[in-house]
This record gives sequence, structure tokens and C-alpha cells, in this order.
Amino acid sequence: MSALITLVVAMIAFRFMPHPENVAPIGAFALMGGLFLSKRLALAVPVLALVLSDLVLNAQMGYAVFHAPRLVDYSAFLAIGMVGVAIRNRGWKMQFGSAVAVPFFFYAVSNFGVWLTGLSLSGQPYAKTLTGLVECYVAGLPFLRGSMFGDWGFMALFAAVMALAAVGSRTERAAVTSGN
Repeated sequence: MSALITLVVAMIAFRFMPHPENVAPIGAFALMGGLFLSKRLALAVPVLALVLSDLVLNAQMGYAVFHAPRLVDYSAFLAIGMVGVAIRNRGWKMQFGSAVAVPFFFYAVSNFGVWLTGLSLSGQPYAKTLTGLVECYVAGLPFLRGSMFGDWGFMALFAAVMALAAVGSRTERAAVTSGN
């Protein structure tokens, strides 16, 4: 449990460090948590880390503590975690394909939420037309790039940590077994 708490603190801390736009561990951990944690923790931990850090970040930036586009984001992260839980026993191809899809899924859902409820980069509401929706998705493309780097990089890191932990656990069990 202390490793999980450390991971949550590290995810929150990363959001406060200087980093490129959308390069963050939350989407990666949403999927990887679904693959490796209990169902309850898999769905709660990434969103809890996001909400806790948003409380501080939004206050620092003068935003409302919670606003509609962010609630859409939380829903997207919950959905990603649910996918992780659903595919945890489905084989590496399904897991790899889901990992590849995460930043695109988040981009599609979060930009739809911004179009529906938010403002454009110029501070004006997006037109509730197909043109306005396309404008919103085009404006979000730079953020997609950051999400791809962040999600895939952190997923690789989390997978490596989990693999090393599994090897360490097997080695420890083998040492205990051979010592008896």
C-alpha cells in the first residue's frame, strides 16, 4: 500500500513540475491501474490523484474548483480504467492496442467536452456546429501530441516497474522456498 501512496504522490507532484503540455502520468496510470490494481483501486486512484492536484492547480490559476469540461475528463479517465479492468486477462495484443488507443480516446472525449461546454483559445465559446467541433479538435492537436508522449512513456515506465516487481517477487519466493 505504501508503494501505491508513493505513486499517487509522485503523480500529483509531477503535475506541479514544469513539463510539456499534456505530458502527464494520469492517462497512463488509469489504464495500467486497471490492468494491475484491484478494481476498486484501479478506478479510484488515478481520478483521486487528478482531483487532488486539480484542487490546487485550479485555485492557483483562478479557475473554478470544478468545471464541466474537467468532469468530462474525469469520466474519460474512469472509462480508461474500466477498459484496463476489462482487458486485464485478454492477452498482450488487446492490452497493447488499448495502450495505443488511450491518448486518442482521451483527445476525442476531452475535446468534445470542451466544444460542448468550454471556450476556444480566443476565449469565445465554440459554435455548436460541425465547424465549431472541427475547430475545437484542430485546436486540441498540440495537446494530443503531449498526451501521446506522456501516456506511452509513462505506460512503458509503469509496465517496466511492474515487471521488475514481479521478478523481484518471484526471486524472493524462490529464495524462501529453497531455504526451507
